[in-house]
Amino acid sequence: MMKKLMYFLVFVFGIGFANAQDVEITDDDLKAYAIANAGVKSITSSISPMVNDLISKQEGMTGQRFKELQATKGDADKLAGIEAQEWEIKFLNTVNEEIEERTNAAKDLINLMAKYAIGSSKYKAIRSGVKSDADLKARYDAIAAKFE
Repeated sequence: MMKKLMYFLVFVFGIGFANAQDVEITDDDLKAYAIANAGVKSITSSISPMVNDLISKQEGMTGQRFKELQATKGDADKLAGIEAQEWEIKFLNTVNEEIEERTNAAKDLINLMAKYAIGSSKYKAIRSGVKSDADLKARYDAIAAKFE
């Protein structure tokens, strides 16, 4: 039974991979993909400076202390274990909300670009193709370099 399931999964994934490779990927598709990735990079690369700025503006907060707070992942017992003060917990929550907001914006951007600018199947084909197809990766890199 398990062997049949494995063969079935290999067959299904094999067909899916073959279909992804059959999708024609134009330079315009690669351009839209590069624009989406540049947008995501712009959003996500702003997270660390934003966190550092908030830490520097918060009286009594240091980068090391913030790392300790962040390592608790908001767990009340762990926060108590490092003797987190109420203001530190509020600060941690505020910063985490900002991080989540920016992370969600990046995810939304990718989803919108995949849905409306590229098409979901082409987006998936490009994403997997640039990892496995050297020629496609070279085409993508040449186009993406224009957006860096």
